[in-house]
Amino acid sequence: MDDYADFVAHPRYGRRPRLTGLDPIPDPLGRVYLHWHSPAGIRIPYTAIAADLSRQPRATIPVTHYFDAKRQCRDCQRSFLFFAEEQKYWYEELGFALESDCVRCIGCRQAQRGLEQKRERYAELLHVRDRTLELDLELADCCLALVEARVFRERPLERVRAILNRLPRELDAATRDRVAALRARSKSAER
Repeated sequence: MDDYADFVAHPRYGRRPRLTGLDPIPDPLGRVYLHWHSPAGIRIPYTAIAADLSRQPRATIPVTHYFDAKRQCRDCQRSFLFFAEEQKYWYEELGFALESDCVRCIGCRQAQRGLEQKRERYAELLHVRDRTLELDLELADCCLALVEARVFRERPLERVRAILNRLPRELDAATRDRVAALRARSKSAER
């Protein structure tokens, strides 16, 4: 039986532990420190890789080894692995603090990043003085996406309706289809 068959697959590392043969244990002399977020039962034996302490951000206690670690996604509740290689990248390349932990699977992290980008774009478009038709439609799309994801409440739908109501009557077929789709989304977002 495959214990990892139902785990979310990572596009780079897969869904199963990546065995390295390395399984250090904490050392009372302080030569081996394992990450607090991967205690026994969470970390997967024989998946360790050595850390480069010179590349980690400053910490009271550095981490000497990373292990593949089992997680459950905060958003979708599915199981996934926070891979040792991924941890090494987070802490040594991206400079995340060692207190940072992975709480979402890769799919939910990508969705979260997409929503953050939509929110930033929405804020940017909102402050454009003379928006073109294309920018108005993009603003409406961003707003609807954020309402649909429950980042925004329904109140911004008023802005979407106002944008759609002031569009010129003469539009090409593709733009009319886009506007119709935005109107439909705006109606279903109300519910």
